[in-house]
Amino acid sequence: MIKIALADDEALFREAVSGLLQKYPHYEVIYSVNDGKELISEIEKQKIIPDIFILDLRMKYLDGIETTKILSQKYTDCKIIILTSYYSPSFVNFMVNLGINAFLSKSLDPKELIFAIDLVHEKGLYLTEDYAKAIRSKVKSYKKPNFSTVESLTKREVEVLEYICHGYTNQEISEKIFRSVRTIEGHRKHIMEKTGTKNTAGIVVYALVHKIIDIDKKFLEFNLA
Repeated sequence: MIKIALADDEALFREAVSGLLQKYPHYEVIYSVNDGKELISEIEKQKIIPDIFILDLRMKYLDGIETTKILSQKYTDCKIIILTSYYSPSFVNFMVNLGINAFLSKSLDPKELIFAIDLVHEKGLYLTEDYAKAIRSKVKSYKKPNFSTVESLTKREVEVLEYICHGYTNQEISEKIFRSVRTIEGHRKHIMEKTGTKNTAGIVVYALVHKIIDIDKKFLEFNLA
């Protein structure tokens, strides 16, 4: 069961999305709220953290941008999908930098939304063409560092990073490299510290920007999933 939170101040649209998701037995909409402030308040009261957050960008009291920042700080493994009518390259680029897991237009086909949710839950990222363009623009504009952070990652950390980028869980990685889950959790923590990332999506973006994994192969892999 995938636990989902919806935050959108367009009540009619939010209820339509909620109704769509409830048709699928592996989804459970546990929060359906008007904005980020109400969402965070509900989580603090009920103590249930969703697997996936679906947020609008423009909301009255706490918008999708600020909500994303707060959620990423409070729940480092949270997965965030932006579903908005404010779909433009500038917003895509900005939100990719915040470590979101998918950026979608409200005009998308409902089947694509379901596909995106499942892929984000399974692999941590829904890599659309616009998301890929945002990453490519980061690659082009990335300034040469004094010493690349990549060089400070150990061989084992790079190996774990590659498994993370291919959607493996800590348990699955531990089975692949014959190390305990706690050891893998430690590697993941060190990777995030060294790369300055906050979640799985951030790690994947970092790996793409620094060409640890190939963006065109990754784009193909996600779209053939």
